Amino acid sequence: MSVRISEHEPSSGSAPLLLSNRWHGELRLDFQARVDSQGQLERTVLDFEHQGPLRIQKALYPDGLACCHAVIIHPPGGIAAGDFLAITIDVAQNAQALITTPSATKWYGAYGGTAAAQHIEMNVKGQLQWLPAETIVYDHAVVHSVLMMDIAPTGSLFGWDTLIYGRHGSGERYTHGSFNQTLRLALDDDVIWIERLRLVGNDPLFDSPVGLQGHHALSTCWVVVPADVTLSDDCLTALRAHCPGVAFTRLHPRVLVGRLLGDPIDLRTQLEVTWHWLSTHVLHQTMGTPRLWAT
Repeated sequence: MSVRISEHEPSSGSAPLLLSNRWHGELRLDFQARVDSQGQLERTVLDFEHQGPLRIQKALYPDGLACCHAVIIHPPGGIAAGDFLAITIDVAQNAQALITTPSATKWYGAYGGTAAAQHIEMNVKGQLQWLPAETIVYDHAVVHSVLMMDIAPTGSLFGWDTLIYGRHGSGERYTHGSFNQTLRLALDDDVIWIERLRLVGNDPLFDSPVGLQGHHALSTCWVVVPADVTLSDDCLTALRAHCPGVAFTRLHPRVLVGRLLGDPIDLRTQLEVTWHWLSTHVLHQTMGTPRLWAT
């Protein structure tokens, strides 16, 4: 597996970001399609490799053999200072995959100032649904997170990302540390969306009207359709009417991005409504809610 540590290197002259004794975890998921003599999908099969503290629970088929559900497990329960996790996901043409997690990703406090890092890379020629639980950023956490997505003309993707700063239920706010995230999406190697979020503890953007507007949680969702499908004006109008709490922007005839601010529980509800609507009306899939989410 290729782990591009250079993506997270600091500028020249500063101390190394990742220590040599970091906890290094890698996971590679490879979804392949088995088709019949008529070229119809019979089953999506999953092959995976792992190193360190990343695992797959097992391949699950609650919606039938066409779509493989995979649950990523991180046994330590959180990402600590100095850790580096790398996940590579390949979805072959005609394959269908849904990936989720059993619980929130937790970025623990780095009281010595050492960063933790995560690099996720997706290469999608089939259909992928990326539906992880929320991410909780503890006070004092120093985070570098990269999510890179490359979608082929035959590929489609629905994904979401929810960030929660501090543990407000126990009175903790995000007052120290730094959070750096890069989202990058390419269509057949042509980059059409790069977003970089950089926040520090007690950042003025938490209260700014052009930032989080006093909230401590935000979500981003996105859908990419195959090249032979267009996100029409009528589709966008219907989606906005069905999901009024989400601000949608069409970045490309194939790409739609949604934004949400508010209470984490409400954000999750709105994301699920958006996912089900887009799956049914745009991606033309009938998906049941993973039973794992009810536990």
